[in-house]
Amino acid sequence: MAEDTKTTQQIKVRYTDTSALYASQFILNSSDEDITINFSSGPMVDPSSGETMLPVHTRIALTKSAAQRLMGVLGKALAGQDAQANSADATQMQMPKLKQ
Repeated sequence: MAEDTKTTQQIKVRYTDTSALYASQFILNSSDEDITINFSSGPMVDPSSGETMLPVHTRIALTKSAAQRLMGVLGKALAGQDAQANSADATQMQMPKLKQ
């Protein structure tokens, strides 16, 4: 009888840069091999030309399998937030019981 032995390796995350950029807009480009997400904090008007522009501050390229993993993690995070918000709303909306 063969035993499957799985070893786990602990990985420590080190943030060399702890700044965060806000992104309310994104542009998605995809090919057969990868997906690139371009992030922007929102449209801005160019003062010299008057044109509205969407400045991209960050680009992230992912393999399709990495993008699927990201989608799963984001879905779970959003589902958890929705569940917390719904339970909080339900407790906040209950009227106190009046004694007669």
